[in-house]
Amino acid sequence: MLKKSLLLLSLAIVALLPINSVFAAFSDVNDTYKPAVDHIVSKGYAQGISETQFGISNEIKRIDAAVMIAHVNGFTPEGNYPQAGFTDVPENRQWAVNALAANGIMNGLSTKTFGSYQSMSREQMAKVIALTYDLTATSMDIPFTDVLSTVKPYVAALLENNITQGKTATEFGSKANITRGEFALFIYRAETAGSLTPPEVISVD
Repeated sequence: MLKKSLLLLSLAIVALLPINSVFAAFSDVNDTYKPAVDHIVSKGYAQGISETQFGISNEIKRIDAAVMIAHVNGFTPEGNYPQAGFTDVPENRQWAVNALAANGIMNGLSTKTFGSYQSMSREQMAKVIALTYDLTATSMDIPFTDVLSTVKPYVAALLENNITQGKTATEFGSKANITRGEFALFIYRAETAGSLTPPEVISVD
């Protein structure tokens, strides 16, 4: 009886805790990442990889990034989006990929494959974040030698809006993969720097 009473008391205390205090239970989230992780979890954009781990140092898979960004943009599993036609996307996550592809936010690696379980690169992240938050740059003059012309507007936008910096003074690290912690930071910085302006949703009636 005493154990049951203590359990009920513990549950009541947890229920009264601020939501961010509950998220702090992720044992791999240090002070650098805590505000960002608390933010995206409280918004419903992401969850941990377990009850005690967010997966801060894990490279983020393209499918996981797609689900997060779909939530950021206000897309839902209940939405009716055009089929993107990718053969490597799990059925329960097709809504996210279909929505992002239809709105030009995130494309596949080919016409048939999304690359669901490949890690996301920094240049891919730059495009997704810039388009999601409608970030632009007043100048394309960036110091990096490893940024393709097709990606330059997105990288310049992130630099100008203080979302991220280069890996070195002359390299953005375009092909380097990003972690779940870094992705959380990019979303957090974009949302705390200004108001979110999602693109117009394309859906099928």
